[in-house]
Amino acid sequence: MIDYERLTPAVDRAARIVKSGFPAHYDLSDVKQEMWVWILENKNTVTRILADSEGADTALVELLRKAAYEFLRREDAAAYGYSEEDQFFYSVDLIKSILEVIFKYEDWQSFASHITDMPKRKGDASKTGNNLASYADVKSAVEGLPEDQYNVIVWRYKYRETLDQIGQHLGITKQGAARRHDGALSAIQKTLGKRDLGELRQGYSGRTEAHTTASANAQTERDYEG
Repeated sequence: MIDYERLTPAVDRAARIVKSGFPAHYDLSDVKQEMWVWILENKNTVTRILADSEGADTALVELLRKAAYEFLRREDAAAYGYSEEDQFFYSVDLIKSILEVIFKYEDWQSFASHITDMPKRKGDASKTGNNLASYADVKSAVEGLPEDQYNVIVWRYKYRETLDQIGQHLGITKQGAARRHDGALSAIQKTLGKRDLGELRQGYSGRTEAHTTASANAQTERDYEG
């Protein structure tokens, strides 16, 4: 027999913890209801956990959290039109285009200190809220670069120097400077990594570009039909 009195606090706690990571419009009562359904479907497991008096409540909350997360993940994917397998990916070309905009409209020190305030002019598509989240991502990755890679990025995108000029700074050939530049971009890309679209809902939190499983499939279908 299921001990509902004992389970209720665990359901409440797990539901609130998981829902806090999703948009506010999701109904807490729906999450709790889904968890009660999960409990009934896994009655034997729940009963066995409750029989273990030591650490039973903690173990149960953890299982309920997983159940709640899977429920909200499915709801979120349906609501925002993405596949649960989709991922957001910063391509090298996207990173380069963001660096171009960042250094074109704001000096590096101001950018590093006041990313949320820039770019400031109105009416320019490169400076809307749809792109600021991408700028913040790249800014954070650039700030974490080793000094030599950081300098290459600044020379290239702030001071608009050629690879020949960068090579002269470093005492290496143009080809060597190109490799340093490409290595810096790869390091930024690696730091940014891939993002679960469940964490980038609401228009991917303003990120500029999304390469996803769903979008790739749609493109394939369009190419085939065309």
